[in-house]
Amino acid sequence: MKTLALRVLPFAALTLLLGISPASAGDVTVFATYPSPSEPWNRGYGAALSTSWFQAVSLEGEAARIPGALGDSNMTSFTGSALLAPPLGPIVPYGGFGIGLYQQTVGEDSDTGVLRCFVLGLKLKLGLAVLKGEYRRTTLPDEALIEMDHRYSFGAGVSF
Repeated sequence: MKTLALRVLPFAALTLLLGISPASAGDVTVFATYPSPSEPWNRGYGAALSTSWFQAVSLEGEAARIPGALGDSNMTSFTGSALLAPPLGPIVPYGGFGIGLYQQTVGEDSDTGVLRCFVLGLKLKLGLAVLKGEYRRTTLPDEALIEMDHRYSFGAGVSF
């Protein structure tokens, strides 16, 4: 019994210190994104709108634009994601899956298709301010004009 109490006590103390706070309704963030492989891509940018449900589930819509390293190439994507996002005080780790549409252009060539992604990230909520860091493993079809395996994004925004 004493051993069980010694095992449970640290977890109970951590929970009290972090304070499982109620989730906000959602947030809006803008971000810079760094795709890989990096040779064909420049740094991109985007925006995301997320909403929280049942304190641990988040739905997110994201739009991103990534210019190519060649002056006449780029990719635009629109992705919807379902994320598990349990708030731990001001820190919100999240992860889940997304699906969306992309369009790539290289000169006169253009390709539009469906993308899939696996998302892992962390948000830090400081009052109304939100800081966000994220990793997305991106799957594009074989027909895509320019390859992209994953991307890292860093951003800031406002919670509501």
